[in-house]
Amino acid sequence: MRYFSRSLAPRSLVLVATILGIALSGGGESVFRVPAAQAARPVTLTYAGYMAGLPVFSLTTTVSLPAGTVPGNGGYSISADGQTAGNLRMLYPYAASINAKGALKNQAAAPKQFSSVSQIMGKQEAVTLTYGAGGKVGIDAQPLTRQAQEATAQGFANGTMDPASAVVALVAKFASTHQCQGTFKLFDGVRRYDLKLSQAGFVDLNPLQQSYYHGSATECVAQPQLLQGFSQTAAQSQFYPQSARLWLAPAVPQLPAIPVRIEAQNALGLMTLDLVDVQF
Repeated sequence: MRYFSRSLAPRSLVLVATILGIALSGGGESVFRVPAAQAARPVTLTYAGYMAGLPVFSLTTTVSLPAGTVPGNGGYSISADGQTAGNLRMLYPYAASINAKGALKNQAAAPKQFSSVSQIMGKQEAVTLTYGAGGKVGIDAQPLTRQAQEATAQGFANGTMDPASAVVALVAKFASTHQCQGTFKLFDGVRRYDLKLSQAGFVDLNPLQQSYYHGSATECVAQPQLLQGFSQTAAQSQFYPQSARLWLAPAVPQLPAIPVRIEAQNALGLMTLDLVDVQF
């Protein structure tokens, strides 16, 4: 790893997480809650992220969705805290927090606001995206970055959604159609990319070190098209995965099928994110 940029490595890990959408998008915990009007028990999901069998990433996520195995219309919100873990954290200290909210209607997500704060090697960056009429996206970056200036000037963030909202849309759509397909236009405040999803079939997952779930799952392929905000060096060095695989399964009663395992290959190696625990 000594040949890789100290800032690109953790960012590539985060892009893997958002590409695959773990809610959704590592060793942390995810809590799914629904509005009080449609009460359901909170469920805590714990994922672990590995590379070469060692922990490399952790994430704690709280998600509110309309209740039911097929989410209906209503608001959603997501908050997440992620960071590199284990030995990778000593080499590439990275931490990030995100918050997103919006509304689901007919399994389509309409984001309202997305904010993120990241710290890389002690340097902090924050960005807030506000979604207005006609697909217009307002960008407030602190400090003001070159990527934010270009996105505002060129308008390439307009008509996009944030990665967290894309995951909500994927989960809701799959719950209704049992199909993993479609293309999402994404902007995370720095990077603009399209994410194409296609269904690869059904597999029986074997357990890993601490897997909570193993058995039948639907395999999806996620292929990103990098468009804006990516350095030429990173793209050419394959820091960002050219494709990834994720497996969806009804692992938790009374919840939609969720990602139970994710794999992506990039210049750093094979990265795996695995569901390891569920608490009711």
